[in-house]
Amino acid sequence: MDWKAELPAIAPVVKFDEPMREHTTFRIGGPADAYVEILTMDQAKGFFTFVKRAKLPYFLLGWGSNLLVRDGGIRGIVVRFRGEFEKIEFLEDRRVRAGAGVRLPTLVTECAERGLGGDESLVGVPGTVGGALVMNAGTRDGEIGPLVRSIGIIDEETLEFKRLERKDFHFSYRHSNLEKRVILDVELQLLAGSKVDILKRVREFQRRRQETQPIHTYNVGSTFKNPPGRYVAQMIEEAGLKGMRHGGAKVSEKHANFFENERDASARDVLALVQEVQAKIRERFGVDLELEMKVVGE
Repeated sequence: MDWKAELPAIAPVVKFDEPMREHTTFRIGGPADAYVEILTMDQAKGFFTFVKRAKLPYFLLGWGSNLLVRDGGIRGIVVRFRGEFEKIEFLEDRRVRAGAGVRLPTLVTECAERGLGGDESLVGVPGTVGGALVMNAGTRDGEIGPLVRSIGIIDEETLEFKRLERKDFHFSYRHSNLEKRVILDVELQLLAGSKVDILKRVREFQRRRQETQPIHTYNVGSTFKNPPGRYVAQMIEEAGLKGMRHGGAKVSEKHANFFENERDASARDVLALVQEVQAKIRERFGVDLELEMKVVGE
């Protein structure tokens, strides 16, 4: 079958040989065979029916943060949920339902405006709800996992909508069992509070992030996971590696666990810098650093 000829009839937004650097916060990445945006549940069902029939590989993309796409790009179809998957619904008993495409900072601020808290620390996480669930995104002040009541998915076998309850998923540090799931929405349980107090906490988290992280450069957020009882940024700084470069990639001088695309860096530049830092930290501290950012593509 000529899947490229059929695809435009299934998804409203289709781009072929699309550079992934246009869709990642690192501004790095080779071309995807196809990039599509899905705006409605009917389109989602049609798309996943199509890729199952055609036996096509696909990759679910959120905001493009926490992601390094290799220079050869991605084979198959990159899928992003937008439209009705970017909506937030406020339910009774301080529950909130957010689509997989909702950005976390948007979710936190809209909840705060309604006197709903418990998720304030997530305001500094530059990702979408779907991606946040897969990796149990968060900061040292809190993660999304404990707030989750249920998750809406497309069942891989029946291609029907299904809700996962607490017994069906589990979260740990920067990990969940949702990696292979097609997440459509999440229902969160939040806490009632004073709108003024909640917004004050949100602004404090935002201020702290601006002071400590290079939010105006091209990066993926934290490059490595923190080992138990240690902070990667502190180890990298103690090893004198702030500002270290390989090609166009650089260890941030503002936050040592952030790697920056300073001068049209390639994925190869970033991965070489990662290996250099890992080797020096292993030599100095005897610690093997594990990547937090996800590396995909060819």
